[in-house]
Amino acid sequence: MTLQMRDREALPAALVRAGLTPEDADRAAAALADDFDTVNAHPGLTLLVTVSPAAPGATPRLQLTSLELTPRDDERLGLSREADGALHLRRIAPPAFTAPSLTRGVVRGSLYLSIVETGVEPAMAAKVVGLFGRRLDLTRDVESGDRFRLAFEQDRRIDGRAGGPGDLLYADVTTRAGTARLYRYRAPGAPSADWVDGEGKPHAAGLLRTPVDGARVTSTYGFRMHPLLGFTRLHQGVDFGAAEGAPVLAAGDGVVVEARWAGDLGRWLKIRHASGLETGYGHLSGWATGLSPGTAVHQGQVVAYVGATGLATGPHLHYEVFRGGQRIDPRTAPSIVGASRDSTREPDFRARKASIDATIASLSAECASPGLFPASPVARCIG
Repeated sequence: MTLQMRDREALPAALVRAGLTPEDADRAAAALADDFDTVNAHPGLTLLVTVSPAAPGATPRLQLTSLELTPRDDERLGLSREADGALHLRRIAPPAFTAPSLTRGVVRGSLYLSIVETGVEPAMAAKVVGLFGRRLDLTRDVESGDRFRLAFEQDRRIDGRAGGPGDLLYADVTTRAGTARLYRYRAPGAPSADWVDGEGKPHAAGLLRTPVDGARVTSTYGFRMHPLLGFTRLHQGVDFGAAEGAPVLAAGDGVVVEARWAGDLGRWLKIRHASGLETGYGHLSGWATGLSPGTAVHQGQVVAYVGATGLATGPHLHYEVFRGGQRIDPRTAPSIVGASRDSTREPDFRARKASIDATIASLSAECASPGLFPASPVARCIG
C-alpha cells in the first residue's frame, strides 16, 4: 500500500496507521534511525508499505514485510524482512532517465560570464566559448544584447531533478549577422562525437580569435608609437582592452611552458600548442589557481586574468602568437581544418538534427510562454 505521512506524525505512528503492531512499527523505526529522522515530522513523504499476516494472536494481525521511502533526492531506503524475522536495511539508487534541458540567456558584455550567470558550470561555459571562439571574433561578432541557447543531455532522478551538469548537446549564438549553430554528432561507427554546423560540416580547429571575452582591440600587430616610451617600434602582438580581472582564455589546447614575471610585459603566461604554435599573454593581474609550467590546459579554459602589470597604461591583455619560436601576426595564425564533409553520413545527420531541432523548439516554447507550462527544471530562461 502507499501511505503519506501526516503533519506532526512520527514514522511509528504512520506505520501503526497502516495496520502494523506498535512493536513492529518501533522495530522498523529503529532499523532506519541511523539514516532517517523517524521522530520529527516529514509531512507528505510517501511510504510504500507491504504487510503480511502477523504471528497468531497478535492484534492487529499484520506485520511489516517491506518498506521503501525516499528521504533524500539521491537515495532511496528500503527495509525487508528476512527469513529469521529480522528487518534488513538496504539503500536503493533511485531510478534515473535521460532527458534534455535548455539554458537560454542574453549576452551582457562577456559571453563567458553571461553563460556562467545562467547557472552553467564555468568549465562548460569555457567549452562553449572555445567552440564559438574558433569561428566568431568575440570582440566584434558578439555584442551585448545578443542571445545564446545551450541544450544538454542530463541524467535525471525519479523526481525529475538533474543528477549532474549533463553533456552539451547543442549550442547557438544569435548576433546581428545571424545565428551560428553547433550540433554534437556521432556518425555511425565513429569512435567519438564531433561538433558540426547546421550543414553537417565539421567544426574547424584553430586558435581562438579573441582570448579574452567581452574585450575590444585597442592595438594591432605592427609598427606604432609606444604610448609610454614615446618612439615608434614594432608591436609584436594584439592588445585587447578589458576590465581588470576579466578572465583570459587559453587560445587552444596545450601545455603551460611559462608563468612568470617578464619585465615590460609584467605577469606573463606562455602556452605551447600543436603544429609548432605557442601563444603568450601579458600584463596579467594573476594566473588561474593551480596553473604552473607543465599544466595541461584546454581551449577556452580560464588560465589568467586581465591586469596592468609591467609597462602598461591601463588594464588590457597583450596577446602574442609564435610559430617555430618566431612571433607572427595573431590574425594570420594558421587554423587546423577538420575533416572534409562526408556525404554518406548526411541522411543520418539530418535525422539527428531534426530530432535536436524539435527538442529545442519545444523547450524554447516553455521559455516563451511559461504560464502555459507547469513548473519544470528542464528550462533555465534568463533574460
